[in-house]
Amino acid sequence: MTTLLITDSTAYLPDFIVKKYGIIIVPLNVHLPQQDFKEGKGPSNQEYYQYLRSNRVFPTTSQPSAGEFLEWFNQLTPGDEALAILISSQLSGTVQSAQIACSMLPDDHPPVTIIDSLSGAMGLGFQVIRAAEMLAAGSNISEIKAEIQSMRQAMEVYFMVDDLEYLVRGGRISKLSGILGNVLQLKPILTVRAGEIVLFDKVRTAGKALQRIINELEKHRPNLHKISVLHVDALENAQQLQARLQADFAVPVYLVEAGPVVGTHVGPGCLAIIFY
Repeated sequence: MTTLLITDSTAYLPDFIVKKYGIIIVPLNVHLPQQDFKEGKGPSNQEYYQYLRSNRVFPTTSQPSAGEFLEWFNQLTPGDEALAILISSQLSGTVQSAQIACSMLPDDHPPVTIIDSLSGAMGLGFQVIRAAEMLAAGSNISEIKAEIQSMRQAMEVYFMVDDLEYLVRGGRISKLSGILGNVLQLKPILTVRAGEIVLFDKVRTAGKALQRIINELEKHRPNLHKISVLHVDALENAQQLQARLQADFAVPVYLVEAGPVVGTHVGPGCLAIIFY
């Protein structure tokens, strides 16, 4: 029996993890004025973010089609099953596309389980990695679903952006918050609650914002499993933060760059800490 483990491109999993566990990545789409491409199959991250910085454009993104999921589901043979863990349904229509694909399958088709991560980037990625580890250890889908449910409740995502306009234009945060943050020159700290991006706090400087996030991380020290530092075209700052956290916390600290889909909505310069 084969279990296909499927996620989407916004998990930003390290290549060695994808190859080790044979994880299937279904890409989201990015739409530029002159070009459309699937994440991971277009320009490099560096090329894309240089384009954003140079052209002051606000691209759009879209979920994979139901047909793209259906292609993978149709590869299942009797005795097989599939588990898809996907970006929050509050941030993307990707879960809906997978559900539509499921509805197109015959009643006697091998089972497909879809999990809404209620997160994105490594908030999603950590769930996929844990599922892959459990599958490799012989766990069944029911056991994995219970573990992911626990992880979703424990997952914390905090990030700060250089320019709220990317989130405002992408419809991921209210225009009121965008106006307040930019006019008052406050540094907003954003988080994810119940799968949605919401305002966590506002402070005066980037340094204070980062310390505020680290203070939240410190509160969870006794129960920490893994940490990820995620950035959008801010490698030096991310590396410094990773080194700081590695020195302070005795758990793995991943360094991940977000790709064009998430980068489109948070903008270059974004820095995040994700942990559970």
